Amino acid sequence: MLESKFSTGELKPVSSRKTVHDLVYEQLRDALMSGAFEARKAFTIASLSERFHTSHMPVREALRRLASENALSISASGTAYVPAITAPELRDITLARMIVEGATARIAGPLLTEPDIATLEQILAHHRASASAGNNTEMTAANRAFHFHIYQAAGSRVLLSQIENLWLRSGPYVRFLSDRMSDLLKTEHRSGFTDQHEAMIQAIRGRDWIALGMACEADIKGSQDLLLDILAAEEETSDTA
Repeated sequence: MLESKFSTGELKPVSSRKTVHDLVYEQLRDALMSGAFEARKAFTIASLSERFHTSHMPVREALRRLASENALSISASGTAYVPAITAPELRDITLARMIVEGATARIAGPLLTEPDIATLEQILAHHRASASAGNNTEMTAANRAFHFHIYQAAGSRVLLSQIENLWLRSGPYVRFLSDRMSDLLKTEHRSGFTDQHEAMIQAIRGRDWIALGMACEADIKGSQDLLLDILAAEEETSDTA
């Protein structure tokens, strides 16, 4: 089934002993990118070791590696945790994403084939169906699959690495938005989560690479603006409580 192709950030036991550190790192990195962990979530080496069925060493090294990528923070006591959500950090990440991802989409455009377009349309249909069903996890996974199918077509390992790092740092914001998605799907936002994806497909079909990049950037900025509105509203509620 289509949804089986999408990563949802679920952690699974690690059975291989050859590259156990890499496998632990990759699973944690993927889960963080998918928004599997909320902001300020702390990780204990013992609990993760039990979850992965590994010794402490590969987990410790994976957490240190993720901290070096700014995906995790390390407290004075040595505990690893997901960074807190802040409006300035969100704006900074969004700016970088718009620049890098918009440019990568424009590079990828001429390289996308008819089968690629068919795949993007399939993912978009799944995204819409997930929104109608209120399935937040599948919506998040479909959004990621859509974007990365385009970015991978650019054929640049350097650009893809930069994008992955930005998505990695965006993980807490993805989780924050996902946790509020059920309420958002009952509002006027319900039909807007896939509008720019549709615009991106139309730009690809029209071979308008500038429009493709602009739709990609608009999609990223739209999520930022929605998040900022939610953050401001919740902060105001907290101040008046």
